[in-house]
Amino acid sequence: MNDHPNKHIREAVDYALGKGWRLAKSGPRAHAWGRLYCSALTRDGCILSVYSTPRVPENHARYLRRRVDACPH
Repeated sequence: MNDHPNKHIREAVDYALGKGWRLAKSGPRAHAWGRLYCSALTRDGCILSVYSTPRVPENHARYLRRRVDACPH
C-alpha cells in the first residue's frame, strides 16, 4: 500500500505504520499524496499530510518521523 515515489518519505511512512498509525491515500487530483492518522480514533487524534513532491524530501521525511514520535496518543 505504501508506494510513495521517494524512498526517504516511503521509509518514514513505513516507520509510522510500524508505530500503529494508519495510511489513507488521497485521490488522483489531491495535493497531498496521503494522510497518516494516529492510533487514537477520536477527534483529538493526530493527522499528518504526506506530500508527493516536497521541495526537500529528506526534510519532509524527518518532519514526519518527529511528529510520529511526538504524538501523545
